[in-house]
Amino acid sequence: MNAKEMAAGFKKINEIAMKAVGTGDYQTAIAVFKEGLALEEKLGLTVQMSESHANIGNAYYSAGEYNEALSHLRKALELFQKTSKTESIIAASLTISTILEIMEDNAGAQKQLDSALRIARNGEQRGMIQYRIACLCVKEKNYYKAQETFGRALMEMERLNRREDMLLCLLTRASLFMQMDRQMLASRDIARAKSIAQGSDRLKNSFSSAAAELGLEY
Repeated sequence: MNAKEMAAGFKKINEIAMKAVGTGDYQTAIAVFKEGLALEEKLGLTVQMSESHANIGNAYYSAGEYNEALSHLRKALELFQKTSKTESIIAASLTISTILEIMEDNAGAQKQLDSALRIARNGEQRGMIQYRIACLCVKEKNYYKAQETFGRALMEMERLNRREDMLLCLLTRASLFMQMDRQMLASRDIARAKSIAQGSDRLKNSFSSAAAELGLEY
């Protein structure tokens, strides 16, 4: 089999697996991805192996099989680090942190988020990661660190004018302020989020949904 035929074969395997993912048939997707992985391991194709481990891990995650997901995602992360694929390292770290949080390993989730933040290349990534760290701090009742980290996330979002992200961050911080019995600060964040939503039906809907989910009155 020449290189062209091999590339076509891998493409076909990936198309079949992704189609299965799209229909929610995760077990079929996993089986197909594993077929590709076995061939990649035989040929020593490190870059392709890292992607296959990530795909398998994500499929297991979608299927709710968290231990299997962690096993493959950690292997993918190890391989991504060897090939210095920063974007893929961040993506794998974020999914691992989500799974660990679901499994109530908040310390492990925090470690993954901190690791991702250290290599984040742009404001969008930093804002998203800091927002998630802040939410985790709220769960751990580390309220003052959460308040500080929400502020940092908001600065990144403002710099990029990411209005929907700003709105969610403000409302989540408002919920934190309510827990801290700081009503004035909570009201200020709610008012600012409401102002951001003005003039856009999509943002107004996002505001209403987020406020309802957080139990905020406005």
